[in-house]
Amino acid sequence: MKRTILLLLLFTGIVSGFLLAQETLQQLRSSVTKKINGKEYYIHSVKKGQTLYMIGKAYDVDVKDIIQENPEVKEGLKAGMQLKIPTGKSEEPPKKQSKKNQEEAKKQPKPVTEEQLPCGKDRSTMKPVYNVALLIPLYLGEVEQMDVDGGQASSVQEYRSLQFIQFYEGFRMALDSLKENGVSLNVHVYDADRDTAKTAKLLQKPELKDMDLIIGLMFQRNFHMLADFGAKNNITIVNPISERDSIVIGNPRIFKVRPSVKTQFSEMIKFIETSYSDSNVIVISDYQRNNKATATSIMTELEDKKIEAHLAEGYGEVLSLLTSKKGNIIILISNNRSYVLDVVTKLNEHRTEFSMTLLGLPRWDRFDDIEADYLVNLNTHVMAPYFIDYNDPGVKKFVAQFQERYKTDPDPLAFQGFDVTYYFMTALYRYGRSFGHCIPELRMKSLQTDFRFSSSGKENGYENQYWEMYEFDNYRLQRILLK
Repeated sequence: MKRTILLLLLFTGIVSGFLLAQETLQQLRSSVTKKINGKEYYIHSVKKGQTLYMIGKAYDVDVKDIIQENPEVKEGLKAGMQLKIPTGKSEEPPKKQSKKNQEEAKKQPKPVTEEQLPCGKDRSTMKPVYNVALLIPLYLGEVEQMDVDGGQASSVQEYRSLQFIQFYEGFRMALDSLKENGVSLNVHVYDADRDTAKTAKLLQKPELKDMDLIIGLMFQRNFHMLADFGAKNNITIVNPISERDSIVIGNPRIFKVRPSVKTQFSEMIKFIETSYSDSNVIVISDYQRNNKATATSIMTELEDKKIEAHLAEGYGEVLSLLTSKKGNIIILISNNRSYVLDVVTKLNEHRTEFSMTLLGLPRWDRFDDIEADYLVNLNTHVMAPYFIDYNDPGVKKFVAQFQERYKTDPDPLAFQGFDVTYYFMTALYRYGRSFGHCIPELRMKSLQTDFRFSSSGKENGYENQYWEMYEFDNYRLQRILLK
């Protein structure tokens, strides 16, 4: 164990991978144009799976401009919609400038417009070998004090040096899988703990400026330092663990893998809209201020979607709002173990009187004192940023290889280390180091999650919007594919 950790910084390898992509953004563009009130538009017919961000990239138009021309998309983008996309052409004659303004305009430097080639066609950012770095808290200075031979198994996991070790092990397994398929990578691993002084010193290493991509498992202040470094040196930075959406603001080089909570509830409402729109929806939260605010926000969004819903003040009011005339959807906003247990127990008492579906939050799967019978009886659905299907052949293969290699079972960090590494190294290989605008095209099967990256604007980075929905069915967790 000690030898494995001490060798982490020495790990440098050359590996490889491949990717199958869907249609390019250029192929999304419509050739149909129409003049409306003197202004010319492309007429775009929305297909299933397309997003506003993807459409905006295809036509090189800001999403806000699409929404302004097509206010109906605020209700949700649906297949078959006809969107007006501004072409930038107009019948209005250009305003005549004064001679003074014309002279001033000549002095101004002309903006350089960079032609954006179809994804995979721009060879200027592609290289035969890419430089990639992993910055991860390993606390190598504490390794010598570890007593892994004499300690109990439970205490071994408390060592800080082992906190993120499984991410690194999944990272290495992804590199091995990529090596079998063709991309060459020069990989560097660095110990980056909570000490900001050490981080500042680390970022002074001259080779870091030559990185094409950096994956950073870092604490908040340290990651901000890395993000600034990436912005100054034009290096893409991937954050696999942060839930804060603020880290992508103002930095188009940041990719945030874990979706934020607000995107979770948007996906939940889409799920209700497509699967339970005619049901009686009841929203309830515990008494924490932020959860009550979330419940109110969900109510507003449900009302915007024209979905009938009720906000309950406590469990007693939930009971009064239940109906036997149709199905009842109960959204319970709480991660308080005792509160969730109490509500679930009381709802279960009325399972034969009412048809109920309970929608819960991530981390409920950690509440091992909730009766499985209750969760099954209430048709419980839970959202999470990832889901590992241990019956999936790919997952079975990964688990077997991990067990053989590391003599232990993989935890979620190991799966995440594999997925994040394989996905972004594939993007780098397929599209080159400026792969950001191509990322909506990249679809591939992962072990524990999916990736649906989008950006709120050209000046901001990319956030994964994907959430998993799973249900308790026949005492097993089953994945539900969201539409």
